[in-house]
Amino acid sequence: MDEATILQRINEGRDLMALKQRRAWDAISIHPEPWLFRSDDGRDNHVWVVALIGRSVISYNECDGGFDRSHFVRYGEIAQFGWGDGSLGVVVQDVLNELELGHRTAPIVSGPNPGTFPSKD
Repeated sequence: MDEATILQRINEGRDLMALKQRRAWDAISIHPEPWLFRSDDGRDNHVWVVALIGRSVISYNECDGGFDRSHFVRYGEIAQFGWGDGSLGVVVQDVLNELELGHRTAPIVSGPNPGTFPSKD
């Protein structure tokens, strides 16, 4: 995906946001930057990052066709990838919910956790 396309997706998403979401977006957004994400199999992937919030970013996941929250340790490199199938407004609303409630409300992706888990019976 080129820069013009990601800018178009951002503008389309911003146009659909409620006023409170747009204000938050305007405070956290950055000009899109390609960041690195190293997959579990060692491949380097480039991901568009469009906003910064503490140690997390809002990025666009081309594979899933949506925006997500991802975590980073080093600027320019995503450490933990998010779900990637949300609209920009939904992801910004997740940020607002987190600020209001004091804890994360959106799901995060993590590696497998080996062990025994109780059944859902």
